[in-house]
Amino acid sequence: MQVLETCLYARDLEAARRFYEGVLGLVCFRFDPPRQAFFRAGDGVLLLFNPEETNKPGPLPPHGAWGSVHVCFRISEEELDSWRERLAQAGLEVEEASWPGGARSLYVRDPAGNLVELAPARIWGL
Repeated sequence: MQVLETCLYARDLEAARRFYEGVLGLVCFRFDPPRQAFFRAGDGVLLLFNPEETNKPGPLPPHGAWGSVHVCFRISEEELDSWRERLAQAGLEVEEASWPGGARSLYVRDPAGNLVELAPARIWGL
C-alpha cells in the first residue's frame, strides 16, 4: 500500500499555486478556484482545498482543516543543499532538522502556513 494522495488546505489558492508550482516545481493539472487545485507529486497527487468550500455539501463528504498542516516531499540527500538555496532565494525562511543516523530535512511554510518538509527517505529508514 502507498499513499495515493494527500491534502492541504489553503484559502488563497492563487498564492498556493505560485508556491507549489513556482517554488517547488510541482505541475498543477487542475485548478478550480475558489475550491481546489491539484498537483502531480511523483507517483502521487497533492490536493489543495479551500476549507470554506470543502465544508459545503457537494460531490464529496464535507471536510476541511484549519491551522497548520504538515506534508513531506521526498528528495535525495544530494539535493538538500540546492533545495536550501532555492528556497532561500525564493525569500522563504528555511529551518533544518537533523535525525538519528545523520539524515537531515528542510522545513518551510507555504503561503497558508502549512509546514512543508523536504527530506530523503532515510529519515524513515527507507
